[in-house]
Amino acid sequence: MKGPILFLGIGGSGMSSLAHMALDLKLSVFGYDQKNSDTTKYLEERGAIIKNEISEISFEGMEMVVYSSAINDKHKQVFDEIKEKNILLKHRSEFMHLLVSNQKSISVAGSHGKTSTTTMVSQILSEQGYDPTIMIGGDTSLLEKRGGKMGEGKFAVYESDESDGTFLKHKAQVRLLTNIDNDHLDYYKTRERLEDAFFDYMGFGVEGTTVLYASDPGIRDVLLHKTKNTAIHPNFRLYLCLDLEDTKSDWFLNLKTNLLDKLTSVIYQIEEDRLEFEFPGDGKISLHLPYPGVHYLTNGLVAIVGAYNAGVSPKVSAEILSRYIGVKRRQETLGEWKGITVMDDYGHHPTEIEMVIRSLKNKLNSKGRLVVLFQPHRYTRTELLLKELAKSLENADLLFLLPIYSAGETPIPGITHESFIPFLDKEHTEFLKGEMDLDLSIIQSKLKKDDLLLCLGAGNVRDWGLHLLKENPKL
Repeated sequence: MKGPILFLGIGGSGMSSLAHMALDLKLSVFGYDQKNSDTTKYLEERGAIIKNEISEISFEGMEMVVYSSAINDKHKQVFDEIKEKNILLKHRSEFMHLLVSNQKSISVAGSHGKTSTTTMVSQILSEQGYDPTIMIGGDTSLLEKRGGKMGEGKFAVYESDESDGTFLKHKAQVRLLTNIDNDHLDYYKTRERLEDAFFDYMGFGVEGTTVLYASDPGIRDVLLHKTKNTAIHPNFRLYLCLDLEDTKSDWFLNLKTNLLDKLTSVIYQIEEDRLEFEFPGDGKISLHLPYPGVHYLTNGLVAIVGAYNAGVSPKVSAEILSRYIGVKRRQETLGEWKGITVMDDYGHHPTEIEMVIRSLKNKLNSKGRLVVLFQPHRYTRTELLLKELAKSLENADLLFLLPIYSAGETPIPGITHESFIPFLDKEHTEFLKGEMDLDLSIIQSKLKKDDLLLCLGAGNVRDWGLHLLKENPKL
């Protein structure tokens, strides 16, 4: 590639990461996005030329156009023009595979925990001097606001996004999978099709190594129902990370019989805030992270086994993760307002919501209330998972609901944040208008000293917390 390259929807997390990687390669980068943001501003500072209207961009001389699934039928005329000019048109997943084709890939997939686990593997390899190529769908200090970077080492670490099925186009040599849950059913339509896609990702029929968090019920069910008669490549290797109790179960014993010499088991136990595990040849190892929550510990174990397949000792990896740097919008402390801690978390799926609420309730340990400001994300997700979302929020001591963040979706008639009313405790729930000053005046009137206010959701709910802190910022 010599460029120039045009990125459609360049302000998105995945597309901006790829654009940064192209800039690392000294390619000429052009971009289109309807909205200006800190993300597009930083890309422009690095040399990208970005327009808010496609009509302002000339396709003459473009070597390639990269697009994401967010660029849809509304842009058919643009795609037709690109094809007429014989310009290469690549989906972002294809472009990323092109970028890392000369490196050994470690991909991370899962309904939850992809970003955290990818960051963990990347931090381990970076601290060990591997200089990996990295693509992460979140903001971490490891990449200094960039989301992606080209490294000169022999490994590439990246997230594999299942939302549109394109994660199956990645041909990674090492594949990590954290869990399987009911998400993106607007794309897959059925649970069976979702499970089939994740089973394909596991890669039993190809050469390589797969690391699974097998104590996840979704992964366990796929292993139970889909591996019995599958063809296994002679050079396939499987690592299962699983709880000690699961090693006594019939499904695990049957799996061991089916896979025989293909399988290595990494057995763990949770001891208070630590995960203790045994690694073949290394004995017992203890993992402790700066962030609370069992899900962080199990993601950390998957990351450690992934890094082992790049040549890093599990003991070394565990020590590095004791300094895990984290990701913006994952249990991120924004500041303090009149003795009240304000946090932000990206959780938007019932499982994620339940996990973060449980983690923070354990952290508070009755020393204050957990007050949750929740913003539902997408009309389709709210419609499909309404009851599950409501149940995941029930352990909040006090709950405020914002209107649904559309993420570009067309509203669905009858689906609003007030659709939650029949499923939530009315005494401890308030429905807000989405007008920041008015909302915050209501929230402030209910807060007490030592409360923890959690801004929860994948939209712009964080802005409510930041606006509150402007009155009395204190970290």
